[in-house]
Amino acid sequence: MGWQTGSNTRRSGGGLIKKLLIPSLISLAFFYILLKTVPLKELKESFSSVSLPELSGAFLLYTLSQVARSLRWKIILKELSFRDAFLINSANIFLNNLLPARTGELSWFYYAKKLGISLRASAWSFILGRFYDLLGLFYLFLLSYALLRGLPHVVASTVLIAGVSLLIPLIRELLPGIGKLGELKEFLRRELSFKLSLTLSTLSTVSFLLKALGVYILALGLLKIDLLTFTFAFAGGELTTILPIHGFMGYGTYEAGFLLPLKGMGFELKEGIKVGFLVHTFLLLSSALWGVLSIWFLHTLSRKSP
Repeated sequence: MGWQTGSNTRRSGGGLIKKLLIPSLISLAFFYILLKTVPLKELKESFSSVSLPELSGAFLLYTLSQVARSLRWKIILKELSFRDAFLINSANIFLNNLLPARTGELSWFYYAKKLGISLRASAWSFILGRFYDLLGLFYLFLLSYALLRGLPHVVASTVLIAGVSLLIPLIRELLPGIGKLGELKEFLRRELSFKLSLTLSTLSTVSFLLKALGVYILALGLLKIDLLTFTFAFAGGELTTILPIHGFMGYGTYEAGFLLPLKGMGFELKEGIKVGFLVHTFLLLSSALWGVLSIWFLHTLSRKSP
């Protein structure tokens, strides 16, 4: 019995080391490449070139993007007030950025439980929200491409997005009616209407668009790039946030996702990696500001609750 306990402890310790080691190695490799590509002095000058009005505007748009995202959570989880939805959303984003191997996702269930939401309800709602996150990012890709091609493509894309969003509630019928998938199917039948699906798609897309506009303000002074092209790079970086393994605080993986679309469109490595690093650092600091405040409020509210 003691041997088994020791073995389990060593196994869990080894798993923890792997979870910390891989992200650390990815980030160390990234910072080595960054500093070999962009001199430290030039990197400092790039950061200092961002003016206070630009920084304020970017942060305001980032905040509005989180308001749209929180409103979506509020609509999915009717038991939550908008304030609580915003606090949980902000804490979850911050901890997910900070902790390795997606372990920050557990904060969603922890804080939802603190506010009286059952684990089953928070789990199904979380899965639904993450699905519309991915869908909103895809819609952002599609709209960016359509805007590059002209008005007819924009109209066609908008119709396609609305059509797909309205069809999603019917796709649930393809899920098997057994086990956990059966429970998910019943949850979707009960909660996901055509109107709700369209609303969630719209809010998810708007949230990503506002976030992209915010960081575009910062990038414009460093990289001569139009908004639509930049959106492709932004979406590439955002896609890396759903990876099961990423660099420490996302450093390395986010920049790679941001850089690949830019390289494909002919931008130099040096400029792309510099802007990707600036954008990523801004997003981390913004999430930390709202995240720390939200965690403090969440723990204060739980102490006050009866």
